[in-house]
Amino acid sequence: MNIINFILIYSILTISIIGYGFLFSIKFTKYNSIVSNKISIGFIGIFGIFFSILISYITNLVFPHNNLHNLIFIFFGILFFIIFIKKYRSQIHLKYFLLSFLIYFIAIFFTKNHDDFSYYHLSFIANLTQNKIEFGISHFDIAFNHTSSLFYFHSLFKTFFSGEYFYQLGQASLAIFINTILLENIFYNKKMLKLNTSFFLSLFLLIFINIFFYRLAEHGTDRSAQILFFLAFIFIINLIENNKIEKKIFELLIIIFTLIISIKSFYILYSVLFLVIYFKFFKITEGFKIFSLFPATYLCLATMFLMIISNLAASGCLLYPVSFTCFESFFWGYGKDQVVGAMQWYEIWSKAGATPNYRVNDFDEYLRNFNWVSNWIDKYFFNKFFDFFLGVIFSIFIVCLFFFPKIISFKNFKKYSIVYFILILLLIEWFWNHPALRYGGFVLVFLIMTFPFAILLSNQKFSFNKKFLQIKLIVLIIFIVFSFRNIDRLINEYNIYNYNFLKDPNYLIDRNFYNMQNVKRKLFKDPNKCEENNSLGKIKCKKIINYKFYYKPLN
Repeated sequence: MNIINFILIYSILTISIIGYGFLFSIKFTKYNSIVSNKISIGFIGIFGIFFSILISYITNLVFPHNNLHNLIFIFFGILFFIIFIKKYRSQIHLKYFLLSFLIYFIAIFFTKNHDDFSYYHLSFIANLTQNKIEFGISHFDIAFNHTSSLFYFHSLFKTFFSGEYFYQLGQASLAIFINTILLENIFYNKKMLKLNTSFFLSLFLLIFINIFFYRLAEHGTDRSAQILFFLAFIFIINLIENNKIEKKIFELLIIIFTLIISIKSFYILYSVLFLVIYFKFFKITEGFKIFSLFPATYLCLATMFLMIISNLAASGCLLYPVSFTCFESFFWGYGKDQVVGAMQWYEIWSKAGATPNYRVNDFDEYLRNFNWVSNWIDKYFFNKFFDFFLGVIFSIFIVCLFFFPKIISFKNFKKYSIVYFILILLLIEWFWNHPALRYGGFVLVFLIMTFPFAILLSNQKFSFNKKFLQIKLIVLIIFIVFSFRNIDRLINEYNIYNYNFLKDPNYLIDRNFYNMQNVKRKLFKDPNKCEENNSLGKIKCKKIINYKFYYKPLN
């Protein structure tokens, strides 16, 4: 019964997301009016995640996401699903969504989450379910400076029935919906005269998601943002290939880049690629035209604004940990000097100057010039990076084996040169400041290595019909490898942790994890009261317009 209940709740929550996706696509986008004969659940699902995040941001300004709030939210999502699935049932293509959904059943079961989940993800989400937005929570721990829209998304799904055991839903849903879009891109090209660059990039992204990122528990927030960036890159290449503005794709790019930045605000750097495609089809003076053409842009702007409010509330910074975006005048803020110190620590960690068991003595000297490179090569490059690098090479080899190029030609590379140049610049920025794969390295390295081969293979003029068997075989191999890697993982988790998902499918929650509410009980006589004389420690609390502000007095 445990696993049946788990699958049932998981399915109901997914249906609710799709329901909001239908509502958003019909009321706020041009998607349904443009694609009148085919509606992809993949696109609808992306819309549903985006709209749910927007709703979460808005409602948490006023309410905690408690049991009642979340049950109402989920109920209306199911209601929208029923209404729209009846209305559009003849136009909806379910085959590849159902395939992706079923395949991912094996991935949603795990016992050990990533380290940051127990450290602060779970506590952050728990605080959203117990309180409306609070200011200055970073004073309880530096980790709470790291806000993410995925935390707000997951806070909508804690109920009496689901508990705290479905916080993999966002990462799983993104993978499932993007897999659906990719499979449709790959198999709905039967009339294509030749397989183009977008086709081969879709194939490479299918490998990227399901083989390199097969373990869902490791996704956190970084990998979800990187997967979305890869998808956005494919749509950008599609627009350049066709050399015309496709409203559905351009609108989707606006939504995807908003999602990426809200999930991990650091990736605002990557939106420079969106500017390339914007200036290809619009003039700089036509910014307001975007709002009239794509009304969803208003909601994207609202999401960005609310994301900034969330950042300001937590740390006093517009974009943590970029110190010049922090305001000293915000009394609840973490403090610009502390943010500078935190930024240095993140840089030290990403440059292999610190691990759980080791750290260099002189941070400034280590970071000066390129003193860190030799140690990074020794401790990181010939470990995690090199393994990933070899995996990318093997992926290219397998694809080229099935689509063996008869001629070596990059004749169309010139029209993509600006995009490739930007990828190189982003890689240089990555290596210069934060050369850890989780901070964008996965997607940048993979794209830079595979994109030329996608162009090379598109120049072979392969037709879909002649390569149909090879296409089916490579997709089959991808999902077989995905399944066997997860089966092997489940066997290891059974041997190490005695995890039997058939008996108890829930992941383990360490009740000794950093719990914000428990810390409040230690710091305040009554954690539910917000009064300065209620404090037992350095952190004080006061209410302004019925909102709680935590801060440390200057003296």
